[in-house]
Amino acid sequence: MPEMNGLEVQTRLQRVSPSTRVIVLTAKDDPSVRRKAMNAGASAFYLKGVESGEFLEGIKAATESTN
Repeated sequence: MPEMNGLEVQTRLQRVSPSTRVIVLTAKDDPSVRRKAMNAGASAFYLKGVESGEFLEGIKAATESTN
């Protein structure tokens, strides 16, 4: 993204819509990024190539936590 990175998007989204759930999907396996995303409230953090079933379970868990 040319304007901001994913963590910046997550931070802005959290400000304007605190109830919106964020699931991070990235190609970069960086423990510090994972930690920052999860500490900022991400529902889940996945690396690209994640099994579809595991990813769908993360989506399901995120949507159920909003109810």
